[in-house]
Amino acid sequence: MSDLTDNNTRIKELDGLRGIAIFAAVVYHYANNLIDADASQFNLTLKSITHFFYTSIDMFFILSGFLLGGILLKNKNSPNYFKAFYMRRIFRIVPLYLLLLLLVFVICSLNIGKGTTWWYHPEIPFWVYFTFTQNLFMGAKDLIGNAWLIPTWSLGVEEQFYLLVSFLIYFSTKKTLIPLLLLGMIASPVFRYYAPSTYALSTFPFCRFDALFGGILMAVIYLNTVYFNFFKTYKNWFYSLSLLMFAVSFLFTIGKWQIELYWVNSWFSVIYMIVLLLVLTQSNTIFLRLAQIRFFIKLGLYSFSIYLFHEIILGLLFFSIFKKTPQIHSLNDIFLVAICALLTYFTAQWLYHNFETKFIAKGHRFKY
Repeated sequence: MSDLTDNNTRIKELDGLRGIAIFAAVVYHYANNLIDADASQFNLTLKSITHFFYTSIDMFFILSGFLLGGILLKNKNSPNYFKAFYMRRIFRIVPLYLLLLLLVFVICSLNIGKGTTWWYHPEIPFWVYFTFTQNLFMGAKDLIGNAWLIPTWSLGVEEQFYLLVSFLIYFSTKKTLIPLLLLGMIASPVFRYYAPSTYALSTFPFCRFDALFGGILMAVIYLNTVYFNFFKTYKNWFYSLSLLMFAVSFLFTIGKWQIELYWVNSWFSVIYMIVLLLVLTQSNTIFLRLAQIRFFIKLGLYSFSIYLFHEIILGLLFFSIFKKTPQIHSLNDIFLVAICALLTYFTAQWLYHNFETKFIAKGHRFKY
């Protein structure tokens, strides 16, 4: 497996999966989150259908575990193993993230959103965002904090995962790595069951080991000829299983069956891991066809900027034009949300080509 952040060696279908995930995340934030209990029946139906779209973050975690796990497994014996890994991560994440924090600082200095949930929360101080520990504060305090920066909780989880994954792979043997990964995945719903708060279910890193470690496990399978051939031999069975699990998930969505909150992420992580392997086998499945759609591939390329900035664009337009917090109560609200979505896409496109890629190239100067 090559370093897939290089445009010459990218697997475009993985960008497609990432694009589908960011599409679901934005729909969840731009639709589901903005619809309240007093909405019309149509909007309530939309809210129900998109109820589990928040699990798209599990697909991001799985892809992160898969890509980074694969890179580290391939370069485990490199003399620059740690240096190259962390320098590339720094150049990939930090510049755009600091740009985000600077923008939020300016917005709050102008008092935009003051007096609403979008404003600073004293129990989650602004400095924690610079240390990537906002997710820990959110879980401990059971607060989401500054709404301009809501999406960054998952960035905190990712950064803490980076600190663990390089050492986990470096010091594990072939015999111990898989048991450790399985142990973390099995323990994850247990951690969520005993989590001290509702937000901690999502924001504590060990509560997301099922997806993060699951992604690494998929990399192990992909890089092992025996394991991967076994999956390809029975891929039709796995495809049927994934479709069955999606069907059951729909019953959860419309309220026919119930699933405990601490099981939700594990359930969808299993689905997304199977989907990932099916796409990698280039099997003629609905998942591969969706991942090959050019629109989703483009979204995947721009997904980091989309994820970081879509809430900011939403808040800025609603506060500036309608003088209120983002919500969907009228056709005008729907129209403005659609404008926010378009503006987010073109902003992310510009940022990717004129900002992100320049720092990615700097990071790739550090060779394994």
